[in-house]
Amino acid sequence: MKRHLYAHSPYPIVPEEQRTNDWRYQLMELSEDALLKKVNAMPREKLIEWLAWNDVYGIFRDEDSIAEGYEPLSKEHAAICVFVVVMRSREGWDGNMGGIYVKDISLAVSTEV
Repeated sequence: MKRHLYAHSPYPIVPEEQRTNDWRYQLMELSEDALLKKVNAMPREKLIEWLAWNDVYGIFRDEDSIAEGYEPLSKEHAAICVFVVVMRSREGWDGNMGGIYVKDISLAVSTEV
């Protein structure tokens, strides 16, 4: 299957000195418990926005998913994806999101770094 790239809204690079004030970078600095609470409370659109910002070549936006023949991400799936992307590179992460082992779930992102 040929993969199409749809860059509808490229994100500008945030200067390093401004990253502590950027919500996307703040999300990546949260503890595991705080991150779990945050992603479960975030609206679906914000989760998808974060995923698209984090991986501009990924297929996360509804229009991109549909164009590639995939179902749009549900809020639950988007929350799991954000959690996994943030946690997968952390030392000692056991693959759980709360009480759910997410490494066995088919996701739009890799569970490995």
